[in-house]
Amino acid sequence: MKKKPNHLSAHWKILLSLLFAVAVWCFWYFLYPFLMVAREGMQLFLWTGDYLLERLALPGGLAQYVGEFLVQFFINPVNGAIIYTLLFVLVQRLTVALVQPKKHIVYLLTFLPSVVLWVLACNPDIPMTLTVAVVIVMAVMAVLPKAKKMRTVCVLVLTPVVYWLAGPAAILLALCSLRWSWCQALLVAGCIVVSSLFVPYPLRQIACGIDYHWESGKAGTLEEMEYDMMTRLQQWSAITAKYQTHPSESQAVRNAVCIARLKLRQMDMYDLEGRLVLSHQAMNSIASAFLMSEVTLQLDMVAVSQRSAFEAMEAIPNGNKSARALRRLVETNLVTGQYEVASKYIAILEQTSFYRGWAQKMKDLIEDPKQIETQPFYHHLQQAYSETKDIFFQ
Repeated sequence: MKKKPNHLSAHWKILLSLLFAVAVWCFWYFLYPFLMVAREGMQLFLWTGDYLLERLALPGGLAQYVGEFLVQFFINPVNGAIIYTLLFVLVQRLTVALVQPKKHIVYLLTFLPSVVLWVLACNPDIPMTLTVAVVIVMAVMAVLPKAKKMRTVCVLVLTPVVYWLAGPAAILLALCSLRWSWCQALLVAGCIVVSSLFVPYPLRQIACGIDYHWESGKAGTLEEMEYDMMTRLQQWSAITAKYQTHPSESQAVRNAVCIARLKLRQMDMYDLEGRLVLSHQAMNSIASAFLMSEVTLQLDMVAVSQRSAFEAMEAIPNGNKSARALRRLVETNLVTGQYEVASKYIAILEQTSFYRGWAQKMKDLIEDPKQIETQPFYHHLQQAYSETKDIFFQ
């Protein structure tokens, strides 16, 4: 009597990969959506040839360009979770293709590179560039010839090219031929030294990857990013509830809590004036500066909101501009009557994917300022700006 095939045991590898994909998506969408939204706010991806050439002129530029292309979709956390899922599953499948595991325990270890990149992605100071660079190098490794000699020759020839496209992650190519790994490592080191003669970055930063890691603490804390997202969505009850459970030392967070209590009528303006802090202490990171821009706009402090958004954009470690900050600068300059400045920012946003439609609507308002009266939000801010004292930093 023949035994019925056990489909579960026959397809357990595929099921495990699918389970891993579900875990990744749920993690990012339910637990860390604010980090994805924050990443999107710290870059400006443009559909221009100059932007592409600017990236490709640096080692690791293709990885940075592709990473920024993907992060622009993080404006919607659903898309961000899908992208992270696809990337980490792709890394796992590439690992399987490279290792070709025969034992169950070895197959389980193929998830390790994906898990490591997953953990690194939770660090706000490590942008998408590193993950994309690893994927590029692994993809090159997967298509190399199987013959050892030919494989080694291809690696030696391709190393400078892969280095320029993906950055120092090209050192992973040394795993293709352990016998010649020292030679490949020296080749990557030579590429790093030579490239330092042509690009305006210190040798240490080039060796670590120009956009692999940002200055620690500049991006801000996960807590500030979460409160920033809740403030943008005006989730006042969620803000107060979280603060009651986990009090914060961040001045920007405390300001957000004050606004939430004001909106919930748990505090009046007199109490707020004594607790709100508008100094630089509340803007010591990108996330806190963006949070302060949201908080002050809720109080009709247009000038302070504008300054906060500008401070956040200029603090981005890799010199990126910010689509989110430019959007706020368009709004504040529209309210204050600086239409020429707003037009300059609108022209930039028109070259993006997800801000183009909004920018064109703002362009119509600038061409006919009387239309602002039909926009309750901007009309209210315009009246508040003209009727109250222009409060700046204390």
